[in-house]
Amino acid sequence: MDFNFESPYIEYDSDDIPYNFYETHGLNKIKELSRQLQTFLNYKAATIQYRFRPKRTPCFDRVDIKYKEIEVNFKHLASKFIKLLSQIRGNGISYEVELERIMNNFNLDDKHKELLRDIKCLTNNLFTSIHILSEQEIHLHPKLMKFIVNLTREACTVCKILNHWSSRFYDELRINYMQLNDELTKLIPELQPEKKIVKKDRILEKALKGW
Repeated sequence: MDFNFESPYIEYDSDDIPYNFYETHGLNKIKELSRQLQTFLNYKAATIQYRFRPKRTPCFDRVDIKYKEIEVNFKHLASKFIKLLSQIRGNGISYEVELERIMNNFNLDDKHKELLRDIKCLTNNLFTSIHILSEQEIHLHPKLMKFIVNLTREACTVCKILNHWSSRFYDELRINYMQLNDELTKLIPELQPEKKIVKKDRILEKALKGW
């Protein structure tokens, strides 16, 4: 028998499921939510670090090969995430509405099943990358930090729709990231794009603002 713990509508005989499966599945979910909370606290702490940075010591991008590799991987995932959400959006329909419609459709075709698998896998990978960046000195990269916080709001929205069991958690987390983004917007005003910022980064930021 196939079990889908994400669906509240499927009935199954709990006696058929080993206790170890319950335990492992539950622990993995708790660990994931714990990591999500830790990630948010890391960005909140980084915001405080940026707010109280020495005024005479401007933030700059350090030449750190490891950090650059992490940043490149994040931007690659962010680009794929934004493109996928853009594909989900219909004519005048937000991706949230369309994604919820797909999730509530019990007769999904192979195309939509694959779409759900892709968006879930991509969102999980994106969150992992966001967490890794939160453990770097992200306050030294304020523009990227602001972009990450803004993008994470959308990732929380996707997780709220895809994970019925934790929808309230991700909705609250989305609100927290929204408030943090408002705080960062006041701390980091919009500036004219610098020459060293590549065109692709500006496209990502513009696409995100469109939501």
